[in-house]
Amino acid sequence: MKFSQLPVDVQKKIAGIGDAIDDDIRATEVPTEGDPRNDPAWDPSVELSRLSYRRIALEQEIRTTVEDSRHRGQSWNTIGRALGTTGEAARQRYGEKAD
Repeated sequence: MKFSQLPVDVQKKIAGIGDAIDDDIRATEVPTEGDPRNDPAWDPSVELSRLSYRRIALEQEIRTTVEDSRHRGQSWNTIGRALGTTGEAARQRYGEKAD
């Protein structure tokens, strides 16, 4: 028997079951809250590009803040501690533009 030959009320019930199955499938495609990697549309290369731009922006912000710190008389040791490194490492990395 073909679907179109079934009584209308049976067709509606079958269509309802199909809709419920479709809803369940789509629900599994929804990302888990807080983890974009679970989204099927998530693209790691796009995420890497985004993170790269953030890194560049953060590095510039750090450089500017180091310059401000040096102009206010903070030592390289103080700056290094704030950056989680030694004063000498901070001076080597940021010293050319900061001094």
